[in-house]
Amino acid sequence: MMEQQDVADAISLERLLPKERSVLHHIWSRFAGQRFDDDKLRSLRVRRLSGVEVQLAFLSLRQQRWVHAVKQGWGERLYFIPFDKLQILQEAFADLEAGSVPAAAVKLQQEGRSGIAVDMFNVLVYVAKNRGAVTAKGVLHKKFIQKLGSVVGLSPSDVEGLALQYDHADVYPPHIAVVLDLLFSFDLVALEQGELRLNMTALRHWLTLTREAMDRLVLLRMMERYVPSSAEYQHFTWRICHSSRIGGMWYYAQHTLAYGEEPQNLEPSSGRELSAEDAASWLRLLTGCGYTDLGMDHDGQFLFRWRMDPCSLLSGSSQSNTGSSGLFIQPDFDILIPPDVSYTVKFTAALCTERISDDVMTVYRLTRDSVAQAATAGMGLEAMTAFFTEHAAAGIPENVQAALYQWGKELERTGKDELLRFIGAAPKDKAVPGACDEEDNRYVMPGYPGSPSSSLIRPARSELALELDHSLPDITSIVPDLNRIPIMWTRDWRSYHGSTAKQMMEQALELSAKLEIAVDGSRMEFIPFQLERQPWKISGALYDPDSESDSEMTETVVKLGEGEWKEMRLVIP
Repeated sequence: MMEQQDVADAISLERLLPKERSVLHHIWSRFAGQRFDDDKLRSLRVRRLSGVEVQLAFLSLRQQRWVHAVKQGWGERLYFIPFDKLQILQEAFADLEAGSVPAAAVKLQQEGRSGIAVDMFNVLVYVAKNRGAVTAKGVLHKKFIQKLGSVVGLSPSDVEGLALQYDHADVYPPHIAVVLDLLFSFDLVALEQGELRLNMTALRHWLTLTREAMDRLVLLRMMERYVPSSAEYQHFTWRICHSSRIGGMWYYAQHTLAYGEEPQNLEPSSGRELSAEDAASWLRLLTGCGYTDLGMDHDGQFLFRWRMDPCSLLSGSSQSNTGSSGLFIQPDFDILIPPDVSYTVKFTAALCTERISDDVMTVYRLTRDSVAQAATAGMGLEAMTAFFTEHAAAGIPENVQAALYQWGKELERTGKDELLRFIGAAPKDKAVPGACDEEDNRYVMPGYPGSPSSSLIRPARSELALELDHSLPDITSIVPDLNRIPIMWTRDWRSYHGSTAKQMMEQALELSAKLEIAVDGSRMEFIPFQLERQPWKISGALYDPDSESDSEMTETVVKLGEGEWKEMRLVIP
């Protein structure tokens, strides 16, 4: 089901005037969500629209928040379609033929790992249990980083090829940098007072989410932050997620690389054509993060398949997980946690145990050391016993309960149950994150993020660090001053003296306006592009004014000399 903002965007898109929709389609096709400046805006050529019409439509798009602006230090503006509009534009404007490939024709090359949400979760648990001290250079200690490498399933090969930029690249391996950057960008951790600390408020809210909601938010954040600064690459990453894709079906990666249709775009893309290796780099990341599998056909062609339905993933809600199921404590001290157990419960269980495996069923194990570590993290025997009594679906086996009691007594004698390590937690927080405030909406929509409060990896798009500029130009700065133009030029359809006719043509070119002219006895729309003086020639595009749809609209690029048209009229919107 679409969220409220998605529905509002769909309605807003439907209500755009045809000229506004054409300009938005053109901007999306050429730039995706990448930035462009006033020079590129002025150079836009949209079928049948003069420069003035494009500028007026663009102004309306900014007013309706389909295009955002930021101001650079020297006052010049950069424009871009905000990230949270790109999915709906992909669905509205892209027409993909996503033919699937039979599974029998594909050899599995790499299976998706346990998942980036699981990696983030396990790092959060590790940070809760272990002190992540920071060196004088402001980086985590080498041993701590090495331990994180054994905690996460993401590997260096999953991240290579994206050329992520970040400080201390000699210290943080790229896969560890990605996981830490995501934790920073969601404000789940922060470097404070010389160590890596949990943000308990943000953590509580995060743990109430469903796994699907976590996967959705992380995927969108990665698409926003890690996609190279290229319109072609951004289009490619969204085509992968198009609603025509079905989870479990194989698709050729090469078929997603084409720049796409350009029905309103009269100039080719300025970027380079993407290669199969470009596709491989991004799909390896998705596979390492648990979203896709990679395969190859008999001819060596690269394929991918989603492990879940991408449309459902990206269109789902970010609602909290109530988690009705309980965990199962085995006599051998293993704890089995079904997938529908809430992450809040799972996090508390992880604090008291050692992790054995992450699969459909997560397996932890109670040990003397894990109980001691939980006590160090602020969770004593009494709280631990109460927790397992409440959440164990079949109760606590007698031998496990007896062992917990014995270990608790040993901890009391050594004094290891006194230290509270939930950094930043108020005394009332004691050990485990609880349920979130029902009024909190921090993860309802990914939205347009601006700059996270902290991060490790530098976003490929530098404009994300700039403040949004909501000021709009006055419409009089776009529409020509009619007082400077003879009124008959815009009012009367008639023939003019040769010198006046050329003057009107030059005036239209200067104003980025269009004309109506008679060519070979037919009344046509003419948009001038370029003027030549010796001999006098003006080139531009001719359109049949009676064509209404894009399919009927044909453009003829012509070069007109003096006297090659008859009646005319200057058209000012």
